[in-house]
Amino acid sequence: MGNPMTRSLARPVGRAGAASPLLQFLAGAHGEAIAMAWPAPHTGFLSLPAARRHAAAILLARDIDMAQAVRMAERGRDTEVARHLMHGEAVHGLMKAFARLGEVLWDMADYDLLLSLFSDESTAQVLRHSDEIRPEALHLLRRLPVLLRVPRILRNIPDSRGAADDLAEAFRLAVRIQGAGAAAAIAQRWERAGTAARLFDMAAEDLQPDRFGGLLLPPDLPPAFFRVVDRKTLERVALEFRNCLRDFTSDVALGRMAVYVLRDGVERAVLALRQDPAGWRLAEAKGKDNADLREETLHFIVEAVERAGGRTGESSWTLSRRLHEHACSNCGPAHAPLRETWIQRLMLGTLWD
Repeated sequence: MGNPMTRSLARPVGRAGAASPLLQFLAGAHGEAIAMAWPAPHTGFLSLPAARRHAAAILLARDIDMAQAVRMAERGRDTEVARHLMHGEAVHGLMKAFARLGEVLWDMADYDLLLSLFSDESTAQVLRHSDEIRPEALHLLRRLPVLLRVPRILRNIPDSRGAADDLAEAFRLAVRIQGAGAAAAIAQRWERAGTAARLFDMAAEDLQPDRFGGLLLPPDLPPAFFRVVDRKTLERVALEFRNCLRDFTSDVALGRMAVYVLRDGVERAVLALRQDPAGWRLAEAKGKDNADLREETLHFIVEAVERAGGRTGESSWTLSRRLHEHACSNCGPAHAPLRETWIQRLMLGTLWD
């Protein structure tokens, strides 16, 4: 007898691939694919709820049968559609979250980011309780550790360049200083901040040492490096590399800086590490005449420093000052550095801190 309750896959008569102005506005880059699946006047697509339209855009962008994508978008159960979107992973509340994405379709990169964030249950919980979900909010979430992706912290992050990155870095260093077991307590304390100014000042406070006077021994790097341990050698190295290392004689003597020479590798290099409350930090690495090193050399140096217990990135003192500037109208705006590439994120060149 057949199944009269099943709708036919026949589409309205129209020219496939010709998107109407309304569809072009709503669908953007997805317009051509959607016009192929729902020819003009695209009634079947335009009559779908917003959540189903977003799901349709993702399904059509994937390498699946068009008829299957259409059937799924039009008649699939929410749980079935969610499983397809999440590549078989069972998630709760995804389609309800899709209903809060707005009417205009997103770029695929933003959809991919949303689905990747939804795969973490803690982050998914935040998204499920958001009144609206926009790509810029997702990019903010991506920058933060999972423990900081909570509403009472998110609403206190200023909309200024580098603020979220600095808060994430402060959390990483605070956990390094206080120990991995303190991570949850640090995040819970920051939740109680109440204002942006208090949140960022709390983060700066957690970068300060609890006890004074302690000095760590410099990292013990592999045999490819030798450490400068006397003034005569420091002067010889400064002459060889033609740099200003002799200006830091006192810092090296007092144990605040350690200087090493990479003698076995792709190229000779000199590197300086500085100590702050978060431990020994790679502050600079250069060749002769302060020439930039090859990326492979930098990777070798960074791996050696991190294996020995050191770190890369900014000094805790510099970061503390900038955290305050992000949320203080009298001191800001903070001048956040570029951190787009791996080398930029090393924050080399900050010797005076």
